Amino acid sequence: MVREDKVDILVELTGHTANNKLGMMACRPAPVQVTWIGYPNTTGLPTIDYRITDSLADPPGTKQKHVEELVRLPDCFLCYAPSPEAGPVSPTPALSNGFVTFGSFNNLAKITPKVLQVWARILCAVPNSRLVVKCKPFCCDSVRQRFLSTLEQLGLESLRVDLLPLILLNHDHMQAYSLMDISLDTFPYAGTTTTCESLFMGVPCITMAGSVHAHNVGVSLLSKVGLPHLIAKNEDEYVQLALKLASDITALSNLRMSLRELMSKSPVCDGQNYTLGLESTFRNMWHRYCKGDVPSLSRLEMLQQQVVSEEPAIKNPEPSGSTFSSDGTSGSVKANGFNQAAPSILNTSNCEENGVQMNQSTNTGKLS
Repeated sequence: MVREDKVDILVELTGHTANNKLGMMACRPAPVQVTWIGYPNTTGLPTIDYRITDSLADPPGTKQKHVEELVRLPDCFLCYAPSPEAGPVSPTPALSNGFVTFGSFNNLAKITPKVLQVWARILCAVPNSRLVVKCKPFCCDSVRQRFLSTLEQLGLESLRVDLLPLILLNHDHMQAYSLMDISLDTFPYAGTTTTCESLFMGVPCITMAGSVHAHNVGVSLLSKVGLPHLIAKNEDEYVQLALKLASDITALSNLRMSLRELMSKSPVCDGQNYTLGLESTFRNMWHRYCKGDVPSLSRLEMLQQQVVSEEPAIKNPEPSGSTFSSDGTSGSVKANGFNQAAPSILNTSNCEENGVQMNQSTNTGKLS
């Protein structure tokens, strides 16, 4: 939300990934600060108020720790806009091949040894099945050989595995899903865009539920698309779901040809309602700020009090840059170069919505 004179709500979308702006967020340039979608965990910054998610990716009883307050959207925490270059859904390749092809286009870093172990179990249990994996590092021969060697040690012959490097054109990348019958999700870091692409191209995806957001992205996507029966609770169930899906080619083909419409009509692709929910969420954040309810300032105030209570009593201390006022608040206590005192930015007398000033007579004090 932006007004002529300032930003009311600042949303960062990268978290602890390349070229992030967390240093700026640490300086708290906006009254309300939010992290969302680009990083599946807490930023760890006490200056960020909220993290946007949903009730499946981050269940209410989650044990995952966050410094931000979790705000759950009504449906999925994301919305997928299919590429206009995707092209049509192709028939399931098993119909013409005579065998089932499993696949994954996820980032290689997500394909852990445990994931390969489970995938090998599936391939070894389905006669003549194949595995196709596509990711950027497979342009390197040594990476390819190490990947194949790992699978061979798990009992899967390298002749049954196809490794594809990066495909530059988006149309060609999307059409590469025509090579696989069943998509195998990674864990404990599930796919996101790759899962959406797979479903839109008619390829059902087997995923596994977990205890953290990164593990539960597939749970959220498949549930909202209407495929909760493809969500496993553990590794054994993951294997059994894959085997069951591969055992009935006719049912697999029927699912493939209906999956794009199923997904297109789901909340995952409903951009209009998603936007309305997101706008309502932002408005609620702003209303809370105007009432003096700012999660990050409350958190910083609590941390400040902890610093004061843990400070040992020292007589005649040596001069330093740290001072405490008589009311128990820190004057210039610093950690790693940052002032730990809560910034005095809350002034709700200037809260406006659609150009109308709000709460002019209440909550005009500043938290410090």
